[in-house]
Amino acid sequence: MLEMALVENVQRVDLNALDRAKGFERLMNEFGLTTSEIAVRIGKSVAYVSNSIRLLSLPDALKDGLLSGLISEGHARALAAIDDQSLMVEAYKIVLRESGSVRRAEELARRMKSKSDQSIDKSGSRKMYLRVVSAELDKMQEDLAESFNKDLLDGQRKTKVNIVRSQRETKITFVFPGGLEETQPKFMRVYKSITS
Repeated sequence: MLEMALVENVQRVDLNALDRAKGFERLMNEFGLTTSEIAVRIGKSVAYVSNSIRLLSLPDALKDGLLSGLISEGHARALAAIDDQSLMVEAYKIVLRESGSVRRAEELARRMKSKSDQSIDKSGSRKMYLRVVSAELDKMQEDLAESFNKDLLDGQRKTKVNIVRSQRETKITFVFPGGLEETQPKFMRVYKSITS
């Protein structure tokens, strides 16, 4: 009886995301239900249930932001995919500063997840190198790509630019789609701007 009441309660529209997640967790702990059993009972996907429960492990700053409406459940779900809580909070601050969309939060989560490069030092132990993620780098990346793409004709593929900065290196990648003749002017432009 209590289990049915809980299942009905977590389906309420006015329930906030964290209370819903607590309800899912309670169904698992008190009634031994799996995420797939909960998903079937509420008519949602297993991923929905799992991602909801993951919200409970968010840092307090993100929980507060979610409860106060500074970020949506979509923002919180995207940011919850970041394993390192300090990186998660950093991404959260960027979303707040930029009034970023859920898509922006997803992009930041992807970048933050790949942000921890591992390398092995001389002693054989692993070292973590954090990549720098900022709106300024994003803007530089966009500006560089735009400088190559502004005079494109219909059907021509866009140049892609990727900038990655970490404590040990800065890497700028230009991808010029097309054959040698088509890409030669762009290649020479980069070469001349660096060597002159």
